[in-house]
Amino acid sequence: MKLNIGCGKKFEPGYCNIDLYETLIADKIMSALNLEFEDNTIDEIKTIHVIEHLTFFEAIYALSEFFRVLKPNGKVIIEIPDLNKACQLYSNSDDEFKTQILDWIYGAPHKGLQHKFCFPSFLLIEVLENIGFMNINTRNYINYESIPTIKFECFKPRIGDDDEVFQILTHIRKKLLTENHIDFYDSFLVKEHENLLTFFLIKMLELKKSGKIEIFFEIIIESLIRWPQFVKILLRVISNKNYLSQVQIKQIREITDLLIEVNYPNILCNSVMKAPISPGTQKVVFKSIESFAKDLIRKLMSNIDDRENIINKLTKLFDEIEYPELNFFTSKIIEQKSLDYFYIGIKAFYKKNYKRAYNKFLRAVKLYRDDFLYFWNLSRVLAKLNMKDQAIRFYKKTLICLRITNIQLKKELKSEIKKELIWVKNRKGSLPKFEPIISIENYIQFKV
Repeated sequence: MKLNIGCGKKFEPGYCNIDLYETLIADKIMSALNLEFEDNTIDEIKTIHVIEHLTFFEAIYALSEFFRVLKPNGKVIIEIPDLNKACQLYSNSDDEFKTQILDWIYGAPHKGLQHKFCFPSFLLIEVLENIGFMNINTRNYINYESIPTIKFECFKPRIGDDDEVFQILTHIRKKLLTENHIDFYDSFLVKEHENLLTFFLIKMLELKKSGKIEIFFEIIIESLIRWPQFVKILLRVISNKNYLSQVQIKQIREITDLLIEVNYPNILCNSVMKAPISPGTQKVVFKSIESFAKDLIRKLMSNIDDRENIINKLTKLFDEIEYPELNFFTSKIIEQKSLDYFYIGIKAFYKKNYKRAYNKFLRAVKLYRDDFLYFWNLSRVLAKLNMKDQAIRFYKKTLICLRITNIQLKKELKSEIKKELIWVKNRKGSLPKFEPIISIENYIQFKV
């Protein structure tokens, strides 16, 4: 069988024509991200000017589905707008033709016809290779609609060890999608998911090459720290493989269920918040908690006698969680969450709700210790609240954080912060305005 995915109104004889929106001539109504075909059953897939209608991560999931359903040595034909050529033509065209070129880049304002992400050639090749495709060839030409186009042809590998790893990855993505673990509108979190999948892929290929089963346990431990739900899905996907015994799978599943129940990533996130607020120590704090987290999982796996004590400790930590908000633990997720607190604090500061601003800025610095603006805004709010001793302490932290920050205007900033600190200490001279500072550009405008 051959598939023509995203057929629209263009019927392709000899193919099963598939579309999600256009029902006029489609043989099947189906999403490219969730194909209703079994593994290794399709000879060829053709998708003409479809990939650009997906977001970057949606495209990864669609191409992963193509890989899953294709037979070994099955072929994929993809056509997308030639972004480089379109940009060149746009730069050298009159206004009327520029409008037409913009349609090539952005698509039409109609359901399913908007362009969400136009891939440059090099990036689509990289994505195809990471999914497992090989023998990728490209050709640039002008199609019958006069649109500069790039045609890609590539193949699924013949049956082999590496092919099995890539196939496992397609099943993980399919379960993530169909079980509603993926929100493509939260591209920041989806990127972290993909980083975890990339880690899994690299380690599994290393395992296939070396045969060292301890690599698989490394994958399990790392994944349990970042996102236990991933391990739950992984265990289901590899249940009929020979990576682990049924006894090992049962043990890891029990540990996984426990860590999901107590929201282990959020326990770790709260551990970050409980660490000392020392400027410039974010990496050290994260690594130490990551190390603690790995040791605890290893003990759960190996120390049956002490398991009850460990479970009780985890339950106690879960009960102590003050802000139950995160279920994914990485340095980037923590940094992003701290930034959210910072922005909420800025809004409260502008609205003169200083207690709320103080609370949010304090959470921001507890989560992320390497941004001097967090410390500076917190210091200013404390000054507004007349909390002298705390304000002095955090002004000093601001100066420390500024010293280790690579930034322009460091001298001017240091001078301004010191002036404010001196005023807070002595309450003499002109009163500083203690306004919110959301960015250095904001500070410069304020000074002007």
